[in-house]
Amino acid sequence: MSQAPEPPEDSPQYSCFESTREGGRTSETVAAQLCQGARSDAPAKCFRRVQAGGFLSDPQALQLCQYTTPEDDPASCFLKARTSSFLDEPQLVQLCRPPMAEMLQFCPYGPQ
Repeated sequence: MSQAPEPPEDSPQYSCFESTREGGRTSETVAAQLCQGARSDAPAKCFRRVQAGGFLSDPQALQLCQYTTPEDDPASCFLKARTSSFLDEPQLVQLCRPPMAEMLQFCPYGPQ
């Protein structure tokens, strides 16, 4: 029986996946969805940061942090807006999502 080849150690999607799974509180399925197409471990950092406060469910944190790049900081946006506005969590997630996530909602077939 042959084994699947190991992903390269410098693969950004794989490092994001592993970083998301640190601590064992996140399922492999959520980690895989979060890191699909990731160019760094920024989605994992965002996800862990908002999960640490217990403010968002996994699907909400996934929606907020997926497609995050090192230049984006949706976690800080969410945490700041949460303390200074009366918006509820779903509205804050929409407000603070990375620009790429907003653009992809207009693609009928998802990211290419």
